[in-house]
Amino acid sequence: MLQKSELFARLAVGHAARITVVTPNQRLAHSLTLEFDDYQLARGLTSWEAADILPFGAFVERLWENALYSDLGEKLPLLLTPAQEQHLWERILAASGLLIVPQAAAQCRDAWRLIHQWRIGTGPGNDDALAFGQWSSAYKKQTDGDIDAARLPDLMAGYLDQLKKPALIVAYAFECAPEPIAGTAARAAFPSAKHELEAAAKWARARLEEGKQRIGVVVPDRGQRRQEVVRIFSRVMDPGYNLPGRAKAPLPFNVSIGRPLAAYPLVDAALTLIELAFTPIDFARASHLIRSPYIGGADTELARRASLDVRIRRDADATIGLAKLIAAAEPAPLLRKLLERVFDITKTKVDSPADWARQFSALLEAAGFPGERTLDSDEFQTRAKWHEMLGELAKLERISSQMPFPAAFATLKRLCADTLFQPETPDAPIQILGVIESQEQRFDCLWVSGLTDDVWPRDARPNPFIPIALQKKAGIPQASAEGAAARDGRITEEWKSAAGEVVFSHATKDED
Repeated sequence: MLQKSELFARLAVGHAARITVVTPNQRLAHSLTLEFDDYQLARGLTSWEAADILPFGAFVERLWENALYSDLGEKLPLLLTPAQEQHLWERILAASGLLIVPQAAAQCRDAWRLIHQWRIGTGPGNDDALAFGQWSSAYKKQTDGDIDAARLPDLMAGYLDQLKKPALIVAYAFECAPEPIAGTAARAAFPSAKHELEAAAKWARARLEEGKQRIGVVVPDRGQRRQEVVRIFSRVMDPGYNLPGRAKAPLPFNVSIGRPLAAYPLVDAALTLIELAFTPIDFARASHLIRSPYIGGADTELARRASLDVRIRRDADATIGLAKLIAAAEPAPLLRKLLERVFDITKTKVDSPADWARQFSALLEAAGFPGERTLDSDEFQTRAKWHEMLGELAKLERISSQMPFPAAFATLKRLCADTLFQPETPDAPIQILGVIESQEQRFDCLWVSGLTDDVWPRDARPNPFIPIALQKKAGIPQASAEGAAARDGRITEEWKSAAGEVVFSHATKDED
């Protein structure tokens, strides 16, 4: 077994050593990369070759891509994108009579992944398991000649002897945790979850002022409380961060989970404009779009569009369509001209995912999207991610040649809602993590919050489409209460040795 110092010494040789480090997840790959960079800086270097460190899924995909452009390319099936997988499952489940097909399709994808990841065989089950058996047979038939992420590792394992591989592949933190750190652990209780978060933020700031470089704060339910976490930590780190007219500056913390892409104002404006082009929308959304900085001429016609909004608001119905908005937009001639261009483009009839992606892009361009002002870094990255979503929509052409507007727009909207996104920022000393992201990491100091009895240990969450007996037999931790408790017990013990100072905290009562 390689010690970390020996691993870094080998990586420091550069690409000539042909060493690849594979980690369980992206967060751990990023963390190990930062540690290697610190190692190189400590050696007095100012530049070096980037270490080849990546998560397992990306490593397998790279093997597939290398094989695709080799002599093996003709034999390899094409890899389905996550959106293509989801669309196929939805199409199979469409005739099932289920009320919420997208969510059921996502659970089927997860069941399919678990079956292949944990080598789960067949066995007696309930009606849900029987139905999944039929659906998975249909999915396997429809993907004949293709491959998905769940089956890709087994496929590439069969080609390993024919592929050009690294001289050394290091599996990092899969079966054994990094070296433990000797230190102290304390427990703290607070009147409410809000007080607990505030205390964690003040503690993190105090440790930062002491010169600590790696400060971890674990928030188990950070997905649901992300806005609250960001608000409290921003206020503690920089009390005047949101003062009007103040230049935006990076804060010393990073939250490991992003927001849904659809929640970003730039993407929300794009989706609203596309929907308005084809169907009436709520006036409140149209009003917001009129005043959006992401429509061409927003700064030039700022006052005119504000007046237009007031004028329309007096006589507006609950909904408003594009034609009616154009007719009312006379006080803002530039806006009216842009909307007329959008209206003209909607006359072009299209019926395939790729054509819809192109037309949506043309609609936005006609409207002057993303506005006349220069985008900041976050907005620029958000626009790039938006273009990726249009690309994902276009790729559905391979499995669905025809798609009406309602389906195309619903697909694009769901892609944006399901995609968690966070613009890249400079590395921050304070990392706010979830339970999974915190595993196998080491810190100077660590605060684990939210350890109430209804959160920790976590409840069992077996997949409803796989017989529970088979999930337990395979050893899936979340399949049973006993397995979940044992897994979380191991995580708790690992936290105790993850830093020199560890604080465990909980709230004594709910906010309400």
